[in-house]
Amino acid sequence: HLASLAMPLARQGEIETPRFTRQSPQWTPFWQGFSIMLAGQVLMSFIGIIDQFFAAHLGTGAIATLSYANRILALILGMGAMAVSRATLPVFSAIHAQAGEQLHRVATHWVRLLFALGVVTMLVSWWLAPWGVKLLFERGAFTAQDTVAVTRVLRFGLTQLPFYFAGLVFVSYLSSRGQYTSLFWSGMLGLFAKVLGNALFSTAYGLGGIALATAFTYATNFVFFWWLFQRTIRTA
Repeated sequence: HLASLAMPLARQGEIETPRFTRQSPQWTPFWQGFSIMLAGQVLMSFIGIIDQFFAAHLGTGAIATLSYANRILALILGMGAMAVSRATLPVFSAIHAQAGEQLHRVATHWVRLLFALGVVTMLVSWWLAPWGVKLLFERGAFTAQDTVAVTRVLRFGLTQLPFYFAGLVFVSYLSSRGQYTSLFWSGMLGLFAKVLGNALFSTAYGLGGIALATAFTYATNFVFFWWLFQRTIRTA
């Protein structure tokens, strides 16, 4: 990538020639933002451990069932995250650098669009879930009963998609403005919401409640991001 893209652009004068050094003045602001975001991501990474802790108390095979459902969710979420981040972050950064007053309008449009896309994806995936689980996993020791169990958990987990996709837009928005501390606090809030959601929903819905608690986590973060977004608009 460096040889085929960066170097030709540098020769044309469109970007600065890359220099590999630890003396650049950009390292200081980089580490200031990166360290805060890293701390927030570390907090959110505990979600998997928390899920396994609660699932272990729900009987034999619960962790495996949750793991199979999460594999499919990870595929959907990963594809969405890559697409949303690559589509929004460069655009938001450019708008913020050139004409910051348009950033709120563009971000609002993307939040609504991605939330709607998340709802559509959730509904389509909900309908296709039994066939998808059967196609991917039902063979050998993985029986039709396992397909039913994983499908149930997967369907609960799909409820996170609208909040996750729309939340990614807010992450790009905050990153483009350098509001990394807000992202750290979203990690703290998300961790608390996950523990609370697991405690509440796993009692009522069993293993599906753990997946539903993840949706509760992203919904909580979405509300937090929306509050920050509206406050930024009022103070702009």
